[in-house]
Amino acid sequence: MADAFTSEIAKSLLGKLGSFSVQEFCLAWGLEADVARLEKRLSAITAVLSDAEQKQSKNDRIRFWLNDLREVLYDAEDVLDEIECETLRRQVVKTTGSTSRKVRRFFSSSNKIAFRSRMGHKIKSIIERLADISSLKSDFNLSEQTIDCSHVLHGETEMNRSFESFSGLIGRDNDKERIINLLAAPSKVGDAHPFVLPIVGMGGLGKTSLAKSVCDAENVKSHFELKMEACVSDDFSLKQVMQKIIESATEKRCADLNEGKLIQNLEDIMKGKKYLLLLDDVWNEEAQKWLLLQTLLSKGADGSKIIVTTRSRRVAEIMGTVAAHNLSLLGQEDCLSLFYKCAFKEGQKELYPNLVGIGKEIVAKCKQVPLAVINLGTQLYGKIDETEWKSVRDSEKWEEEGDGILPALKISYQRLPTHLKRCFLYCSVFPKDYIFPDLELVQFWMAQGLILQSSNPNEKLEDVGLRYVRELISRCFFQGYVDFNYVAGFKMHDLMHDLASSLAQNEFSIISSQNHQISKTTRHLSVLDTDSFFHQTLPKFANNFHQVRSIVFDDSIVGPPCKPDFEKCLMEFKHLRSLELLGDSGFEAFPERMGTLKHLRYLDFRNNTKIKRLPKSIFKLQSLQILVTGDGLEELPKDVRHMISLRFLYLITQQKRLPEGGIGCLECLQTLFIAQCENLENLCEDMQGLKSLRKLVIDECDSLISLPRSIKCLTTLEELFIIDCEQLDLMTIKEEKEEKIQPLPLSLRIVLFANLPATLALPEQLLQGSAESLQTFIIKRCPNIREIPDCIGNLKKLQNLEISDCPSLRKRCRRGTGEDWPKIKHIPKIKVDNDDSDEETSD
Repeated sequence: MADAFTSEIAKSLLGKLGSFSVQEFCLAWGLEADVARLEKRLSAITAVLSDAEQKQSKNDRIRFWLNDLREVLYDAEDVLDEIECETLRRQVVKTTGSTSRKVRRFFSSSNKIAFRSRMGHKIKSIIERLADISSLKSDFNLSEQTIDCSHVLHGETEMNRSFESFSGLIGRDNDKERIINLLAAPSKVGDAHPFVLPIVGMGGLGKTSLAKSVCDAENVKSHFELKMEACVSDDFSLKQVMQKIIESATEKRCADLNEGKLIQNLEDIMKGKKYLLLLDDVWNEEAQKWLLLQTLLSKGADGSKIIVTTRSRRVAEIMGTVAAHNLSLLGQEDCLSLFYKCAFKEGQKELYPNLVGIGKEIVAKCKQVPLAVINLGTQLYGKIDETEWKSVRDSEKWEEEGDGILPALKISYQRLPTHLKRCFLYCSVFPKDYIFPDLELVQFWMAQGLILQSSNPNEKLEDVGLRYVRELISRCFFQGYVDFNYVAGFKMHDLMHDLASSLAQNEFSIISSQNHQISKTTRHLSVLDTDSFFHQTLPKFANNFHQVRSIVFDDSIVGPPCKPDFEKCLMEFKHLRSLELLGDSGFEAFPERMGTLKHLRYLDFRNNTKIKRLPKSIFKLQSLQILVTGDGLEELPKDVRHMISLRFLYLITQQKRLPEGGIGCLECLQTLFIAQCENLENLCEDMQGLKSLRKLVIDECDSLISLPRSIKCLTTLEELFIIDCEQLDLMTIKEEKEEKIQPLPLSLRIVLFANLPATLALPEQLLQGSAESLQTFIIKRCPNIREIPDCIGNLKKLQNLEISDCPSLRKRCRRGTGEDWPKIKHIPKIKVDNDDSDEETSD
């Protein structure tokens, strides 16, 4: 990586050395003296790392010294990982009691003496290597400095200062008006069908923002029955583009459909309808591929129109049916307005005339590219020290080749705190235009050890990680932020992805049909072409895989030999922490060798429709923190209870019932999604065992009849979302009807019930039990709920009550003099939005 991050890795390593699990293990195994020597040696080197990292750009010897040190630190992390894995494994033996023979045999098979000897040898080897490296530091005249462990982040109020807040269309009114006029104009005889308008311009000009703004304009939407969009990016795959268009139109996944069914679905969606489609970021210059898609898109009604955004004039020539709209550089005055909007708090610009002058010089160097202007403006937001503004203006990065974009983005990156730099660069392992779910990205960072424990003992790692996400959004390193209440998603701009990939190239490798090489320093792999990977990279560079920590298969793993290839691949990954299969697989079950991946913390195969079974060896994955299953999974085995580190589970299963003794035993689980389980009728009855659960989402489980009574025992639960469960009656979680309703000691902050037609009344016990904590309560598309329970008036912390598309409830509330409303008038925000009314009240 361009920045060594060695100090950050060292800091993390020192934290692990001081952890309770390592200390306990070392004491039990007689390794405390070795670990103490390692800690002492590491502390001595750490003292000079900050100075070394500042001087490395001008001293190649220091840079090489830091690279060597970083390799040793990574190896030290791997050793500590082995110690933690063994500690977890023995913890399972203590806590599971009587268990199956295979589990007992596995957990008793370890030779303690051999393991202690092996770990002692590895620790001594690392100490010796550190001593050799440490002996060279005096050659560089490095001064000791204290590493700043505090992670200063912008306040929560800056969350909305994202790319979308500024991208905006300052100076683009004429462009917007012209495009709207073209889209709103009636079709004429002889017009091409469908009408295709390309928007062409270099990266960073705001093509996507402009196109989306046009599509959202009321005077455009009123002309079309259907609005869809798909981000196409580098790989113009007909199947993937169809999937994205269908999912945009239906808001439902269709990854399990073959190409024939996708074509039929797309035709059914568009048939007889006048649609507006945005195809964003198109690179394909093969006319034949476009003609195949164009034929399908012609099934819509006359007057259907398509907007294409692209950097390529050749793409515009191939796809356009009218002259392309060429997006020019932003005017200098508009650039200044955009910069000042990003950099100054409202009303403060006039207070700092000197900064205004420096800002004008900075904007001049951005060469009229909005993305560059936005990123640097947000970096300086709220800062009034002239020195900081001058450091941006006078940065040596401006001297590098570029059109104003890359130098500006590099300066923005340079100004990030070190821990955010690492998190940003690790995102480059995912493909371009990948939509990051916030919680899962945080789990990925956690799996790689990028999130440091807060000084606040009540703040979980997930909370710290979400603060990292908000900071990167506020600094415009992420864009396209969408909040779906129970999860948020966002993307990286293509140029941001290019920047991250270029800076991380020493440790990150992308395997494609053009590149199938990895180096000995590669620790993160993104596989775009599995054929190249299995048949060229794997045989040729087999010795370079033992250090790989994460791998993302973006391409489908297809063909009869794929499972042996995949199994062979797993044999080489000795320290794999993260495995993600974004494409489909050609096999129905993971190989048993999965159980040897004892360092694995992150496993995601959500897009797989063929994987029906998890391996029997799944119980060996004690380090696993996140598991996201695909919708072909027949059942989640009971042995999942042995994955004692699991914190996040996204479950799609064909089971009718979740048995006891499985999920309910996961005491560390904090987030549980149960989604698209079309056969599921009952959840496990032992949910009281989920002692750390903070978020529960039940989504698209149409056969679910009832919730277990044990759900009322989830005293740590803060967020509850139940959505699109057609057979579910929420009142089934009450005690027997004749029993007196007792309040429960709950901690719910957010509750959302949506599209629950079988529910007639709201569960009073859950609401009443959260009288001291509930802040947001949302009810949507529940047509048969008839009344708001009296306990709503007792919710002392409730700030936001939203009711929409609940006609029976609305009619009841409007009856007579409306006496049902006063009991909830203390709530600051009440929003009622139904088909027959549009009312919003506030107190």
